[in-house]
Parts: sequence; structure tokens; C-alpha cells
Amino acid sequence: MNTTSNVNLKSAALEGDINFLYSIIEEDPHVLEHLDLIPFVETPLHIAASCGHLQFATEIMRLKPSFGWKLNKQGYSPIHLAMQKGQKTMALRFVDINKDLVRVKGREGLTPLHLATQFGEIDLLANFLLACPDSIEDVTIRSETPLHIAVRYQQFDTLQVLIGWLKRTRQKAATQLEQTILNWKDEAGNTILHISALNNDSKALKLLIKTKMDLNAKNLLNSTALDIAASPEIQNILLKAKAKRSSSVTDAPTLADKLRSNIRMMDKIVISILRIRRDITEEQRNAFLIVAALVATATFQSALSPPGGVYQANAGDNSTNSTSSLNSTASATQSNAGTSVMSEGDFLTLSIMNSLSLLMSTLTIFILTPSGTIGRILCTPVYLFAYCYLYSMKVISPTSATSQTNYILASLFSFFYGTATWSFAKVLKRVQHQDKKRQIKTWNSIGGNRW
Repeated sequence: MNTTSNVNLKSAALEGDINFLYSIIEEDPHVLEHLDLIPFVETPLHIAASCGHLQFATEIMRLKPSFGWKLNKQGYSPIHLAMQKGQKTMALRFVDINKDLVRVKGREGLTPLHLATQFGEIDLLANFLLACPDSIEDVTIRSETPLHIAVRYQQFDTLQVLIGWLKRTRQKAATQLEQTILNWKDEAGNTILHISALNNDSKALKLLIKTKMDLNAKNLLNSTALDIAASPEIQNILLKAKAKRSSSVTDAPTLADKLRSNIRMMDKIVISILRIRRDITEEQRNAFLIVAALVATATFQSALSPPGGVYQANAGDNSTNSTSSLNSTASATQSNAGTSVMSEGDFLTLSIMNSLSLLMSTLTIFILTPSGTIGRILCTPVYLFAYCYLYSMKVISPTSATSQTNYILASLFSFFYGTATWSFAKVLKRVQHQDKKRQIKTWNSIGGNRW
């Protein structure tokens, strides 16, 4: 690289002189490219960022966007230097140009979000989270999240911002993200609850116990937060929150233990259902749901309009009535008005076949409906729909025997539905909880692509 051009570039950056910059480019059009070939170098963007020359830095970013990711020999990018020098407007400009710069890793794996947390810059922190929500997942070489940094440096305001963002974010898998980040462990196995207990930080501790944290998580020394509490005040706070000592906490089975254990029948059913859900495409799911809904609707129609119709009561005569349904007539007494004209055997056959059809179609809907809050809400109207069908069949039953049969079917359906739903929900919750815990442990062990 031309030494003169290098010196001139540095001078232009120190002065923030854009005209001087272009005069250098006129003399050596490849001057910026030559700099970009060096792995670790102080670029004009580093200098401008440190000095606060906003327009010059913006021009360099426009000409050479890759400079935004370039680390100098000390391991810092331009946005790191801007934050270290207190150039807030400069840092925001970098993020406006490229929001992914919030995740640029500098020395020791520190990102701009980590620095904003460490320095207590809550406005920068909020803007960074808004621009790049995924940046909260980044960890340092010590496996520290921004929350670890906030607790370690006792930046209570930034901790409030971070936890407030986790509670309010609506991105995909937000609930799982909240639980994962809150319970993340650093290289010593300490959660942010451990660190706040060690630091005797009662304010942070009171805030953390109100979140979805595991109060009894153990670090690599097999200690809970209560075990390492630095003062009686911290111990009292944890005890009131029902935290336990390690001696009272049963270790959860490891992944190896879980894989070696026998699979219970209900677990097998849940696993089979989850496999079915994941093996089908969205197009197939939609098609199956449409068919199941049509079958359920057609089945329900038989309760509203059974073959042959029902006896119709004459409002003007309380003793003897005439009925006409589907071009047929039948006499009816007040007692059998509204019941099916079918024989007992035919009605019983129709009732059983249709009930099985409805059961299979509603079961298909349950299996194909995604789990979660919306899925649980949808289960209730589907159940009520099926129960209304069975109750309607009881009402129009032509004899007491068929009425009792349909009553038994309705009772069995309610029992089966309630038991199956409760069992499935319980096992699914346990499986998902274990998966999340194993996922958190795995991410803590292998990094989860956060380094």
C-alpha cells in the first residue's frame, strides 16, 4: 500500500475532511481496497468514529461497508470505539446504516449491546434491541449474556431494560427465548441470580425473582444462589421466594439418563403425534383439516336432519299430532314429538357409525392443530361441538334404549376427551419442559452458535 496515501487517509479522517478523502482516492483509486485486505487494521472509519466526524464516517461506510466490521489491532470495530469515546450519535448512525453491526464481536466477544449494558447507556441499549432483537442472544468468551454484564457491573437500570424487553418481545419463540436467556449460565455455571447473590445486590435480586428464573439452578460447584448468598438479607429474600439449598434440590435426569430409560405408553403416544405433526407439510395439514371439518359438519347434519325426519308436533293439538317430513307423514303423540321416525335398530346403527366418524374427525383436528395457547383455546369449541352432536342424538332418539345408548356415548366421549386431553397436555408439557432444559444445557455446553 502507498505509505503516503495511508498517511493522508489518516489526516483526512482526523480532520473529517471529505474533499481531502476524494483527492486521495483520485490519486490512488484502490487505497480503500488495499486497507480492506489487511485482517486487523485501523481504518479511516475507526479514526472518524473515535473523533465523532459523523458525515465523514457516513461517507466511508457508503464507500466501504466492510469497514464497519473491521477490527483494529486492539480488537475493536469502529462502533466499539465510538461507544468507548462516548460518541452516541455515531453509534446510532452505524446501526441506522447496518442494524447487524449491533452484533459485531470485538475483543473478548463483546458486542455493542454488551458495551451499552456495561456503560449504563439505556437509550442506546433500547435502540440496539429494537434494531436487532437477536443481539440479546450473543455471549462473550466467558459465556456472559448482556444480563450477566448488567448484574456484574451492577447496572440496575440496564437490567430493567433488558428484562422489560424480554417480557414484551413478540418475536417467534419469544417465551422460550425469555426462559433461555434468563437461565443462561456463564463459564462457571452461574446464572444472573447467582451473581446478584454473590454481589449482595438486593435490588437486582428482588427484580429477578419475579421473572421466569429457576431459583434453584446449580453452578459448576453444585451450589444454588441460596448456598452462595453473601448476606442474611439476600438469604431472606431468596427464602421468601421459596429458593432452596443444593442439598434439597434433586438433580434433573441428564440427557443420557433420559435416553436410557423406558418410554411410557403415554409418552409413546405424544411422540407419535408430534412426529405426525412434523412430518406433514403445511399444505397437507391444511388439506387434512378441511376434510376433517367437512366430515364433522356432515356428521353433525345427521343430528339436525336424520333420515326420514322427525315427528312434528301440532301446536294446536296437545293430544294427537300430524307430522310431515321429507315428503312422508306420521302420526305423533306429544311424548314422541321431535324424535326420529327411524326404527330402533336403524337409529342405533346410524348413531354408532356417525359417532365414530365424529370422534375420528375431531381427533384428527386435535392432532393437526398446532400446540400452544391458540391450540388449547380451539380445543374447547371442538369439544362442545362434538358433545352437542351426541346430546342431539340423545334428544331425537326414538326409544328410551337408544336414548340411554346415546347418553352413555356422550358420557364416554366426555370422559375420554377429558382424560386424553389432560394426559396429553401433561405429558406434552413435561416433554417440552425437558427439551427446553436440555436445550439450555446444550447451548451452555456448546455455545449454541452464540460465540
